[in-house]
Amino acid sequence: MLRQQATEARQLLARAAADLWGSKRREDRYDEGSGTATDSPKARMARTMDHYTEHFADAPVIILGCLQRYRPPYPLEGASIYPACQNLLLAARAIGLGGVLTQLHAFCDAELHAALAIPEEVAIHAIITLGHPQGRHGPVRRRPLTELVYENSWGTPAPWATDPAGTRFTQAGPPHPNG
Repeated sequence: MLRQQATEARQLLARAAADLWGSKRREDRYDEGSGTATDSPKARMARTMDHYTEHFADAPVIILGCLQRYRPPYPLEGASIYPACQNLLLAARAIGLGGVLTQLHAFCDAELHAALAIPEEVAIHAIITLGHPQGRHGPVRRRPLTELVYENSWGTPAPWATDPAGTRFTQAGPPHPNG
């Protein structure tokens, strides 16, 4: 019975992932423009997401980050679980595992609660898949801190927010308003 419940939950989440990615793929036109060049970041992302959603139900581990409510729901109630989720993802990476944090549960929450007999007072706030990456872990890249961290007001540089020497940056994301 328990295996049947887990299988049903995996299938619910896999359908949600496929539906959501299918919509995003169409709306963001992943098959047009630079997406037609097989080596472009857009095409690589599409292939990655295709694989992830096609194999979602096969992930070795799917974790539901839950919060047992002790008061009525409120907008930020689940925020307290995200540091634990981040620690889990960092620990997984340290031992060579890959992980993805999603909120796919939002697209099948009632069905997940029913399939897994999760009590009504327990709220799901994160879904994490863990497993061995298809490729390799490359160095983590991100936008420069000057584009992400401000002081006192939006767009005001924070002189104390500096990137460590050797930090690799990505060009992904919208262009920064300051160039």
